[in-house]
Amino acid sequence: MTRIVIALIAFNVLLAAACAEESLPALERYRQLEFRAEPDNFDKGWRERVALEFEIVNDEDPETLRAGLSDEDPYVRSMAARALGIRSDKASADALAELALNDAEFMVRIRAVESLGLLKMKLDVIEAAQKDRQGAVRWEADLAADQFHSGIDCAAEILNAFAERIELEEMGQAQVGEPAPDFSALTLDGKRFKLSSVLGKKPIAIYFAAFDQ
Repeated sequence: MTRIVIALIAFNVLLAAACAEESLPALERYRQLEFRAEPDNFDKGWRERVALEFEIVNDEDPETLRAGLSDEDPYVRSMAARALGIRSDKASADALAELALNDAEFMVRIRAVESLGLLKMKLDVIEAAQKDRQGAVRWEADLAADQFHSGIDCAAEILNAFAERIELEEMGQAQVGEPAPDFSALTLDGKRFKLSSVLGKKPIAIYFAAFDQ
């Protein structure tokens, strides 16, 4: 009987801990990820990172995201900046501009300038970022400048894609020598693209920068 009681107590403690972790804001859980978006981790924990990014973009409180821009953790600053841009949070433009110009971490500057492009604000900051010491920031700034002048509301299109949600079990992973896992996505003109509709019928190239994970 004693062993049963101890086992039940241990189970309840573990259950309470799991529930407490789940109740944390998504941005805080992103901070606590076992495998962060670092070069050595691109093939580890990526499903959890992607799932949390969807949750942060869709559900995180705007005030929490704005506070995240000044967080001491660069991964939190980076994700908060990205989410605010996608959500067209114009109130964060000044803070994003400060990060784009002065943050010590280039990944944060990338996300900040990306979001300014999505907001179509602070063109002077975007142009300054085109001269950043880090090539990846300059590359993102070029894209942001194009988005600034584009007639397409890229933020709305991206937010619409995020709104479709994603589940861990739905995520495939490409393997060298194996058929590509099927997926569907919205194009910038709002049309549905499905890989299986072209796979094996014509050549296709899918590209994304490594730092976009």
